[in-house]
Amino acid sequence: MMIFDQPWKVITMLRAFKTRVFKNWPLAVMVCALLPALQSVAADTKQTADTVYRNGFIYTVDGVRSRAQAFAIKGGKYIAVGTDDDMKAVTGSSTKVVNLRGKMVMPGLVDTHIHALRGALTALGLAFPVTSSVDEIKAAVKKFITDKKLKKGAWVEGAKWQHDYHTLNVGILDEVSPDNPVFLHDWTNHLAWVNSAALKAAGIDKNTPDPVGGVIDRDKDGKPTGTLHDKALGLITAVMPAPAPAVVEARATWIFDKLNKFGITAIITAQLDPVRLQAYRNLEKKGELNLRIQGSWDFNTRYVTTTLEEQSKTFMSRDKRGPNSALINVDGVKVYMDGVPNAAKGGSPMIDRYVSAATYGTPSIDEATFTTWMTRFDSEGLRVMVHATGSLSVRHFLNAVEATRRANGKGPRHHMAHSMLIYPEEVERFDFSRSNFVAEVSPYQLWVPDPAIRGWFKAIGRERMDLTFSPLKAIVDAGAVVSYGSDWDNIPEPDPWFAMEGMITRQYPGRPELGRLNPDQRLDLETVIEIFTRNGIMTMEKEDEAGSIEAGKSADFIVINQNILEIPVEKIHETKVLQTVLQGKTVYRN
Repeated sequence: MMIFDQPWKVITMLRAFKTRVFKNWPLAVMVCALLPALQSVAADTKQTADTVYRNGFIYTVDGVRSRAQAFAIKGGKYIAVGTDDDMKAVTGSSTKVVNLRGKMVMPGLVDTHIHALRGALTALGLAFPVTSSVDEIKAAVKKFITDKKLKKGAWVEGAKWQHDYHTLNVGILDEVSPDNPVFLHDWTNHLAWVNSAALKAAGIDKNTPDPVGGVIDRDKDGKPTGTLHDKALGLITAVMPAPAPAVVEARATWIFDKLNKFGITAIITAQLDPVRLQAYRNLEKKGELNLRIQGSWDFNTRYVTTTLEEQSKTFMSRDKRGPNSALINVDGVKVYMDGVPNAAKGGSPMIDRYVSAATYGTPSIDEATFTTWMTRFDSEGLRVMVHATGSLSVRHFLNAVEATRRANGKGPRHHMAHSMLIYPEEVERFDFSRSNFVAEVSPYQLWVPDPAIRGWFKAIGRERMDLTFSPLKAIVDAGAVVSYGSDWDNIPEPDPWFAMEGMITRQYPGRPELGRLNPDQRLDLETVIEIFTRNGIMTMEKEDEAGSIEAGKSADFIVINQNILEIPVEKIHETKVLQTVLQGKTVYRN
């Protein structure tokens, strides 16, 4: 009857006092000192565990970064965390006991920005290396049509190319596919290369205007050349056939298994729609869903043929988007404020003019309209994931979230995707206690060798990159809650260990000779582990249920082959996952 009958509740209550904004530091120190002791006895001794894991190095990520030796699970939740001896109280004749043999255990990893099914559909379709030459891409398209025995008029969709789009044109693809429409994403998914059949299917000719937030590249006579930017991609995708539900479900299984292999147990996935959602629900119903999922409904991305009001009808009410479940949350929406910086055309809107082009860039949605929609989404209980890469887009997001809080109060937890070009005067506005939003970062974009970064240096110049690019330490010091998002399939693999190391070193893992980008913004390992685990779950507003190894929470954890707290940080990218567990069930074992 008393809360002391369940010590984990005491821990949860005490930990609520220990936050970044706690002002009474003497009391905070006392509370923090009590937590490890309470943790070690956090067991409901009236229960008998289903499974006990012992003799391990358990990094709990519990808010005070405590470590343990063992833990017990019953009904998919931790019922005890502490020493091997502590587990005796909950070990019975039916309890399975697992000897970890000193291996490191930590909470499951969270990817708060991934295009899971888009990437799976591409990877299992026409996929070619980003380093492919034009001739290699042509050969891949031709082979795909032949191998699949495509009928005339059937679409060819593939990725990912990385070339100067000025060198590409419809004629190149027409040579190998005169009768089949071809749509090829570049590596960023913000550009596409198409052939004449695709342009014809979409009704695009020299009289077609550029959509707001998009560009149709043209020759000197105004005829489309075959490359499209940002919102212009929607002119093509609007006429492309949707994949069959069975195909979507199979692709979902493939990518979720892949993510489990990397130790990922929860994701926020973009581009949710009814077909994708049904695939997730089918897997959950069959007991085959091996991830926590927060879906973000598609909004103002590629839908240039419908109004924003029409788009929102798909998900604006609970009746439309349906209920949440133990593993699936449908209360998210993704908004694109811009595209990506482009050295030739500007792209994402900036506070200061581009160095490479006489422009400040173009938004995908203006600030007033965005603020109106964010306020509406917030009042409906929708968490808004906002793509913002330009410095002006970052400012507009901050303005909008503050306006939304003034209008609606605390509300759901929103998050800024990428959090890249941030001016010093904006840093304090990232304080989590101020507006209850999370700053998600994509660490693969911290490294000099990344092709996007080379383009950004050309677009906005070295001085501005040094001043504004991904100031992670600054925003963390200001009180920001930062989460990790791979942004896969814009990178070769959704490998969190590669990204984790890069966030700590600010250099390309395994390639120190390439130098560092803004090394003063490096973060310490313990903070980065929190970013990849607990903070990700916080982005999903599930921190009371998961994200750390604590009694009362879901048993979502991983066993890894090396203790990343004891090895050189330059070895983190070599980490291999030995076991991934979700709700006490092993979903991957190496």
